[in-house]
Amino acid sequence: MPMRTEGQVSHRLCDACGQAALEPFTDLGDIPVLCGVHWPEAAAAAASPAGRMLLGYCPSCAYVRNLAFDASIMTYDTAMDTNLHHSPAFQSFSADLVRHLAGRYALAGRRVVDIGCGQGEFLRELCHAAGCTGVGYDAMYAGSTGPDPSGASFHSGFAPRGRDLPRFDLVTSRHWIEHLDDPFEFLVDLREQAGDRPVFGYFEVPDACYDLATAGWEVIYPHVSYFGASSLFRIAERAGWRVEDTGTLFDGMFRFIEISVNREAWSGQPLRCNGPVNPPHPAEELATLAGFGARHHEQRALWQQRIADLADRGAKPVLWGAGSRAVQFLTLTDRAHRLSAVVDLNPRKWGRYLPITAHRVDPPASLADLAPQAVIITNPAYRSEVAASLADLGVNAELLVA
Repeated sequence: MPMRTEGQVSHRLCDACGQAALEPFTDLGDIPVLCGVHWPEAAAAAASPAGRMLLGYCPSCAYVRNLAFDASIMTYDTAMDTNLHHSPAFQSFSADLVRHLAGRYALAGRRVVDIGCGQGEFLRELCHAAGCTGVGYDAMYAGSTGPDPSGASFHSGFAPRGRDLPRFDLVTSRHWIEHLDDPFEFLVDLREQAGDRPVFGYFEVPDACYDLATAGWEVIYPHVSYFGASSLFRIAERAGWRVEDTGTLFDGMFRFIEISVNREAWSGQPLRCNGPVNPPHPAEELATLAGFGARHHEQRALWQQRIADLADRGAKPVLWGAGSRAVQFLTLTDRAHRLSAVVDLNPRKWGRYLPITAHRVDPPASLADLAPQAVIITNPAYRSEVAASLADLGVNAELLVA
């Protein structure tokens, strides 16, 4: 599976297990860097930066990383919008997660720190349901800062490190650790801040086994790391945490891990789970990685041709969704703008342009007049939701999953 690469790629030890050097295996070329930003003008969107994606893997734990990642070209601020809460399907998933965490830990009167809190929906819900207080940090947070009626307090910026981070009983971080240049150091720092107190953690990432078993539209530049069952377990354990539970959520697309330190001193109830004894074996993940490069390039070519065929026969194909997956899909399959439209539920994106390809984002209601015969989505978890929305709009179109 290792590949020859042009140019110099520095030797790097695995960030997760620390036991083997990462081996290059797939080069995706240049892809959008700021895939969560939407520009007011097409020219600015087309001129947005691109960066190389050269994937390397660990033969010991199946951890995957972009070996060509350049932190100096990556920016996080309020211009980015990666919010998924406009989707009813995601809202339902998030509500279920809140109920799980509120029921699992006795959080009343305790503090939750949420690192990478997005626009704060999850932390507000958790504080309300669990009777706890919370502190949320995110450089992309665009809401009101300071105390919130929910019991949470929000900061628009990166979470402080070391002792500047507020004392916490539960730390949550959803879809942020994969963005970090050094995820191991991040987990070590959190462990050090816990000290000898009983502290728990909930972390959630895109599941590497899912992403790399498909076309890889979610293999995007902001995601420096790709964690599966083995590598996520290993990095948490190596950083000094005890793994309480791990598994997949949201139709297998997300992987979670619940961790603890000094669990025996926990006085709250209820808490149920003894945790797995050993890290999962990476054999399945390693097999998935072996076929990813060929699968990815085959899907790129397939969808380039399929979009062209649909456009040529007058089907007016459109893409539903303008998130990171969509940006990657458009960059790799529709540079020629054969799609008739791109739509998204998030009103902050309407009338704005996506990076590199400069596709404009329109509201879904615009499809009623366009009357496309084919609608493409890049996330199968939203199939039922999108089908229902099309029916409500009176659009009779074939729904295709890329």
